Amino acid sequence: MKDKILGALKNLVIWGLLPLAFLTFLFVLGEQFEVGRLSVMASCKDCPDVSLCAKEKGYLATEPYYPDLTRRYLGAYARAIGGDLGASYQVTTSKPAALDKPKTDKNDDQELLDEVKDKKI
Repeated sequence: MKDKILGALKNLVIWGLLPLAFLTFLFVLGEQFEVGRLSVMASCKDCPDVSLCAKEKGYLATEPYYPDLTRRYLGAYARAIGGDLGASYQVTTSKPAALDKPKTDKNDDQELLDEVKDKKI
């Protein structure tokens, strides 16, 4: 009986946990490739020729993003798993919404007048 339990635990570790640990390792490695790619794209966004800048740093500007197969497959694996988990790997160039509305002195003055009216001094 004890041998059956130990055998089942051994099979669980060999066929369950080790492949899961290996897939997790591959995901983390792919995530590191994606972080590198996104940082290169962020540093190249102000360049006049983004694709040339990315090529100089070892990346492609469009999909498949990587010139070699190892990084290409691991990056795609990380994007697939991470995308299912809610991560975004898109390079966006839009500015935050808080910066969209320009502030003017007129708006600030109006806010001060509204505060004074509310106090009814």
